[in-house]
Amino acid sequence: MNKRFFFSIFFGASLLMGVNVAKAQNAESYESLMKKGNDKFNAKDYISAKTYYEMALKQKSGDATAKKKLDETVKKIQEDGARQEVFYAHLDAGDQLFGQQKYEEALAEYEAALKVFPEDKYVGGQADAARAILKERQDKQDAYDNAMSLGESLLAEDNYDAAIMQFETASQIFPADKLPKEKLTEARQKKQLYEEKVARFDKLMEDARQQGLRKNYEAALEKINQALELFPNDIEANAKRNEFQNAKGIADQYNGIIAAADQLYENKAYKEAKAQYQNALDVVAGDAYATDMIARLDPLIAEQDAEEAARIAAEQEAARLAAEAEAARLAAEAEAARIAAEQEAARIAAEQEAARLAAEEAARIAAEQEAARLAAEAEAARLAAEAEAARQATIKSMLDAADELFNQQDYANAKVKYQEVVAFDEGNASATAKIQQIDGIFAQMAAEIEEHYNHAMGAGNTAMTAEKFAEAITHYQSALIYKPEDPTATAQLAAAEKAENDRLAVLRAQYDKFVKEGDANFRSNTFDKAIEAYTKAEELGLETYPTEMIARIGEIIEQNKLYELNSEPLLLAAGQAQRFEFNKIEVAVRRSNYIIIKVRNPHPEKTFPMIVSFGGEGGKNGGFVLPIAASADEKTFIFRIGSQYKWFSEDNTWIEIISENNEVEIGKLEVSRSN
Repeated sequence: MNKRFFFSIFFGASLLMGVNVAKAQNAESYESLMKKGNDKFNAKDYISAKTYYEMALKQKSGDATAKKKLDETVKKIQEDGARQEVFYAHLDAGDQLFGQQKYEEALAEYEAALKVFPEDKYVGGQADAARAILKERQDKQDAYDNAMSLGESLLAEDNYDAAIMQFETASQIFPADKLPKEKLTEARQKKQLYEEKVARFDKLMEDARQQGLRKNYEAALEKINQALELFPNDIEANAKRNEFQNAKGIADQYNGIIAAADQLYENKAYKEAKAQYQNALDVVAGDAYATDMIARLDPLIAEQDAEEAARIAAEQEAARLAAEAEAARLAAEAEAARIAAEQEAARIAAEQEAARLAAEEAARIAAEQEAARLAAEAEAARLAAEAEAARQATIKSMLDAADELFNQQDYANAKVKYQEVVAFDEGNASATAKIQQIDGIFAQMAAEIEEHYNHAMGAGNTAMTAEKFAEAITHYQSALIYKPEDPTATAQLAAAEKAENDRLAVLRAQYDKFVKEGDANFRSNTFDKAIEAYTKAEELGLETYPTEMIARIGEIIEQNKLYELNSEPLLLAAGQAQRFEFNKIEVAVRRSNYIIIKVRNPHPEKTFPMIVSFGGEGGKNGGFVLPIAASADEKTFIFRIGSQYKWFSEDNTWIEIISENNEVEIGKLEVSRSN
């Protein structure tokens, strides 16, 4: 909170005080009010003078003299406010420079502040202290400043060992100074935290490497991701993650094919197994296991083919020999019958009846011979039918195997099996139809892949246009899943990653700036400005350090409390004043004073101002206004009261709270200090 805001709060509180006085003095005459106003104006008590001039205008509305004096008084109040603002600017700059041990610059700021309020004891004491230190340090200052500056630069660059060496040098030059020791502690703590972080990172990277060597890519990726949580931008870790992700994809595909091939091998489906092992080689070229299994399968397939061919040849040869034997038997019988017939015909040639009977016998034998021929043909037909049935059984077996693969949606291997059917039984309609159906499925899958790819690319491009680079990265990575190594998606992914890294770099620069401001104000115990800077850094969401520092400031203020003025909930009615008294605070610590107030709004539908005033035996010295928001939650206000001139220049012994227009619940009320 800046000092212009403090001034406006104090001014508003003073107006309220004036209104209360006006009510009490309402009966006085115009002349009396003007005289009192002039007396206060001449005594430079412009706040009281303003009150009397306002009361006089109520007695004589539109009076030019009273209005002129009121305008002059308001101008004086504004000039006093401007003087205080200038004074605070020089004083705060002096204190900050003093805390940084830039004593010459601090002295110049203190001297500028003394030109505004020459009698201020605090500033005078700080100026004298700066002069004394400058006199004492004249010979050593350059070496000290150089060591501290170099140490700060090295610390900012995370060069902790070199920074520690410089801060140790500075501490040896001025052993009594706290700042080098504080910086030494800070540097050592940061070094330890950084080394622990690096050690955790290295351990995770080594674990990932070991898991990768074992081809346990899922575990390796888990370790890599944990390492990247520590150092998100580490090039090696990001490269390893990509390497393991690719390797895992290949390994999963390879293992799936090998498992199917091994199962086929176990089932003695050697040709189908060989096709799968060849598919595995397409995924992992030169794979020793798949190559060895193919070499092992070739003789088994040859042996299996030879056995099948031998079986069919044996069956065909057996059928031929059987047919030939039967034909020979019948031929022999026919020949024997012919000879017998000739002998018989010769013997009974003389007998006509015998000849006729012989002829009939010959006809009978001829009929038997025809029957034998027909029987031989029938047997041959039977054997041919059995051979065709065996061929059809083979075709059915091959179709069944192909259909099983098709039903399992293993379309690539199913197509291979259907093609084997067509090769065995040229033009097989069922296999040809299935091949056409699979080609259609592949075309549909290709179309779906193209659709998913285009959708992912479109979403990525939309995210890029909206500068949502992390979202774009996710979409482009999805596109590459559908089309690995696609040049367009690869280029867009690289562009998105660069844009995201650039965006994070800008956020990091802003974050570092806010943290640096917060740290500087923290070191100078300017906790209100430190909290403001840390809050800005916290909103960027990069690290938890700002949140931790805000909590640390709260702990410091709590630990350094001077007075706990209220601890139990206290309900104040609208317009009710509640005063809390305490003993005066030493001048040396007033500039570092904070007031902590916890407030709850019993009527969260309303907003209203709550006036906090402070003073001593001589009356009110100043105050500020807190805006009470429309919320039922308890709100904690941390107010740097030490920045108000009248707080540390006067002996204040009370704080008073008045809530306008609404009741309010006061919780904790404390006066604390930064150190």
